[in-house]
Amino acid sequence: MRTLLVLSSVALAGALFLTAAGPSTPATEAVVTPISSLEATTYGVDLVHSNILFKCKHLGVSYQYGRFDKFSGSFTLGDDAASSNVSIMVDPESVNTNHEGRDKHLRSADYFNVKQFPEMKFQSTKITKGEGDAYTVVGDLTLHGVTKEITMDVTKVGEVDAGERMGQRAGFVGGFTIDRMDYGIESAPDTLGHDVEMMFSIEGIKGAK
Repeated sequence: MRTLLVLSSVALAGALFLTAAGPSTPATEAVVTPISSLEATTYGVDLVHSNILFKCKHLGVSYQYGRFDKFSGSFTLGDDAASSNVSIMVDPESVNTNHEGRDKHLRSADYFNVKQFPEMKFQSTKITKGEGDAYTVVGDLTLHGVTKEITMDVTKVGEVDAGERMGQRAGFVGGFTIDRMDYGIESAPDTLGHDVEMMFSIEGIKGAK
């Protein structure tokens, strides 16, 4: 099965809830204050509310989906796109397609070869702001020991100050498609599609590591 990834990473961030402070204390919702503009601010990826997903054709008749359960990184947002950047690291051993045998095969030398290449990484090199909350992000994707420049379309979902408990947060969604053959992942060329579509939804917390 093929897989490509990245950056890289997807479904939308889930809704947040605050639990009751005690059995006799009613639940309270976070007070959320939208942030319309700000100076460059760095956010650490919130793994609990972020997703990196991928899909690949199987026999040309269906799509097989998967995700990566472990990743980290940070992103900086600012009114000036030149001051913004994105850096994401993914653990390919955390690949999860909801099938233990297939996941084990994906970790092998036939695909991700996680023993030799234990990390996948995306580092932005240029971010250009489009209309509204749209951005074009250019950067280097390192996968399976190969680094290539990719371009992706990203949309900022929002920025809020959710109070002392939940902190200042921001998030974005996006995706891109890569040819796994370009990264030396060439197994089962007639069974699995060469193109792998990556989808991601990333939520970050200001100041988080």
